Amino acid sequence: RYPELASVCRSPNTLILYPGAEATNLEEMAVTTSGPSVMIIIDGTWSQAKDIFYKNSLFRLPKQVQLKPSISSQYVIRTQPTNTCLSTLECAAVALSIMEKNKSIQETILHPLQALCSFQLQHGAQIHHSKEHLLKNGLYNKPMPKNKRKLRRMELLVNNVKI
Repeated sequence: RYPELASVCRSPNTLILYPGAEATNLEEMAVTTSGPSVMIIIDGTWSQAKDIFYKNSLFRLPKQVQLKPSISSQYVIRTQPTNTCLSTLECAAVALSIMEKNKSIQETILHPLQALCSFQLQHGAQIHHSKEHLLKNGLYNKPMPKNKRKLRRMELLVNNVKI
């Protein structure tokens, strides 16, 4: 249905940035590869990105890569699922700096995000901690889900189990 996308996904130089059991750490990958690469980064909420990835078989053709989960999000005006979840912009910035072996790329791309968050905090926005942080510290003030699958995911967050 999308011949241009199919062509890109079939290229041996194409990577898709999507975490999972099949994904290779991008930093390890960047050390071993040379030459230009194309990286597909899915933009959307976590559930939207998951649907896009699993509903499009073309996205399983490129080499799947992920970022090392040691970076905390700077997008502090939005609640993330866990402490190491990043926005799409942050993922793109980190991935580009790794692929280009140039840390200043990350700093340059994230500067507007930092300015946005700073501006909003100065005008009444509140810092949002991750759902993981709120649950672990007894600060989660929403009703617990009735859905057993969602409740299980929350239990895994509290117990430091990778989901």
